[in-house]
Amino acid sequence: MKQITMTIRTLSPVVLSAMSNATVMTASHSYFSGPIVRGILASRYIQQRELGVHAEEDEAFLSLFFDKLRFVAAYPLAADGTRAFVLPFSMQKSKDGRELLDLMQQEGRPGFKSMKGFGVAHGAELAPVNVRKTINLHMSRSDIKAHDGKERLAGRSMAGGIYNYEAVDAGQSFAGVIYGEDEDLQALCDGLGASKWFGYAGRSRFTQYGHCAVSLSDIEDIPQEPVETGNDTICLRLETPLIPDSNIADDAATALGSVAAALNERTQGGFSVELGPQKIVAKSEPVENFVGVWGMKRPRVQALAAGSVFCLKKDGGWTDADKAALQELLYAGIGSRTEEGFGQLRIWPVVEHTVAKAVAEAPASKPNAMHPTVCHHAEAIVRKHFIAQVQVWAAEDVQASKGYFPENSTHFFARLDALLGSSEKNAQSHLASAIGYELGNTSTPFAKGLQKVAVRDRKLKWYLTEANLSDMPYNQRDWQSLAEELQLEKAMRVIWGQSKLGNIQSSEALFYAYWHAFFRYGRKAAAGAGKGADVE
Repeated sequence: MKQITMTIRTLSPVVLSAMSNATVMTASHSYFSGPIVRGILASRYIQQRELGVHAEEDEAFLSLFFDKLRFVAAYPLAADGTRAFVLPFSMQKSKDGRELLDLMQQEGRPGFKSMKGFGVAHGAELAPVNVRKTINLHMSRSDIKAHDGKERLAGRSMAGGIYNYEAVDAGQSFAGVIYGEDEDLQALCDGLGASKWFGYAGRSRFTQYGHCAVSLSDIEDIPQEPVETGNDTICLRLETPLIPDSNIADDAATALGSVAAALNERTQGGFSVELGPQKIVAKSEPVENFVGVWGMKRPRVQALAAGSVFCLKKDGGWTDADKAALQELLYAGIGSRTEEGFGQLRIWPVVEHTVAKAVAEAPASKPNAMHPTVCHHAEAIVRKHFIAQVQVWAAEDVQASKGYFPENSTHFFARLDALLGSSEKNAQSHLASAIGYELGNTSTPFAKGLQKVAVRDRKLKWYLTEANLSDMPYNQRDWQSLAEELQLEKAMRVIWGQSKLGNIQSSEALFYAYWHAFFRYGRKAAAGAGKGADVE
């Protein structure tokens, strides 16, 4: 058995619908489930092979996506690129976040609480991995009762209906894994046609949600799990939820007994799930998902949640054949719907876990930590301060350059402003191209004006057609003193953790703001507006 790692990077917010009791709130998971991973790949496969709406009639499609391959959930990537896992329910941390204990091997102590979410382990060090999410408010415009389309035409809800979407923020990466035999994985790659593409996932895709970049690794060997069997037992955790077979009872011990039963079928037997305190720590959760081609949800089923841990015992000691059978079962999965990535198992090392250094040294609550929404608005405020300042400098430069203005230059500046356009996107290249097209005849008043007007001892034509953004007149000012005087330097370090003054100075937004103001004030000055107060 081999594997392919599938990386998903969110390019827009993504709504991965989760169950919620709120009537006006659609909650979102913090990961891409196995069914979603399979759906992303199946959609691409169907498109590339032009299977249309009858993909179920294609034998190769059915074999790959419903039998031979395992499409395992995409969990978040840590800062170092390590794929996170669901933290075992047995893990607890002290309230100050400096100590960890594992209920599978240690007694619970006062002052400790359960850990939730995702984490990565490097040896005995364990670090949490967080997923950024945001709640967005929307107005309902469904016209369910009237069906007259007035709400959508108006762009608002007549009845004041609202709803909220919780979404995974853009700019985050997740990694899922596809397991299967070498030839089946190769057939999948051939059918997909490329190792990188853009796609959509989740709810409300194709609107403002769900845009993702997908990339696949080469076919790789599956990592060998270290089977350390002290006292003939081994601790296992559920990597993904385990959906018991229909004939298995709902209690955790009986459901996990299917793992021992599957191993007994593959070996000489002797496997069993240990019962008793500190032998099983598990939770149940409902599993449901929406199937687009059906236009409806699948029946809800109960599963043992990812993060459940238990002890597996082998009477008579472990043989190499036992270890090989366990290795195969870990990635093949156990229970129902294994092709969707359910029932994946991994070995959980029985060690004394410690908090990763970077986490232990950080205070429980960073005083400068800001919510992403706050950062977004704060960044906009900082940029507006700089834009306002370059507009002031543009007015000052117009006053200093008036002696170089050609006669009847009101039209000259109006023409430049029109060539600049109304968008700051690619403003520099757009203006340079427009001026180049305009300069068919170098003897025109427009061409002469570009050569006559000088700003800070350089010709206007040079600034607008040859200079770099770093050469602009506003970048000849003392930006550092300005940033410190207005405390913008401190604000940038709070928002981004570093000064981004250089990035802002070379932005198209400042280029557009400065020259739009310069042309506007230049037109006023040329017309003699204000008689001594040419710019306002």
